[in-house]
Amino acid sequence: MSQPRLEIVTYNVGSVAEADRQRHNARELAVTLKGFSGWLPLTCAKNTARRGDLVVWRNQDAADNAAKTVGSADEFAAFRATISEFGYMDHFVLPYGGLPMMQAGDGLELGRFRLRSGVTEAMLRVAHARMVENQLSQQPGWRGQRLAKLEDGTWVDMAFAATDADARAICASWAGNADCDAFLALIEPISMEFGMLA
Repeated sequence: MSQPRLEIVTYNVGSVAEADRQRHNARELAVTLKGFSGWLPLTCAKNTARRGDLVVWRNQDAADNAAKTVGSADEFAAFRATISEFGYMDHFVLPYGGLPMMQAGDGLELGRFRLRSGVTEAMLRVAHARMVENQLSQQPGWRGQRLAKLEDGTWVDMAFAATDADARAICASWAGNADCDAFLALIEPISMEFGMLA
């Protein structure tokens, strides 16, 4: 599997208010591009005309295709016009589990469980990584995945998705998948809940 890519872009803008509007519009357009997984807009604390954007793409091909679209397509022209000086742009490999940049309305699935007798944390993490890499991260709308260990010894698998429907579809994709079955063989499920970010 090709790993997700984190795009880091820095630039300066002219009119701050117009730049804010057009960056918001550009993000709304970027959501529709193939492989989009999140956009975190940053503004310099000391100079609001200085900007940095962190954008996550499913893989390098998606990142490269998006760069061409944003750089030349008419629908992004107003966004490009707000940039007075371009700084830096490159792509970086993301760690296992992705880097979810959640927005209001994005989907969430929380699966709470205990480890079966004899299962170690190391065994769990290997199986979880294999399941995420080979199956879950390949599903449409997947944004990221994290494990959390609670104080009482139980665990939570947090799955982030573009929508509630995507979260449910990703969960349904577990059925009959060998990597998902291997993970499930290590745990005793307690609960599973779906929701959306407010």
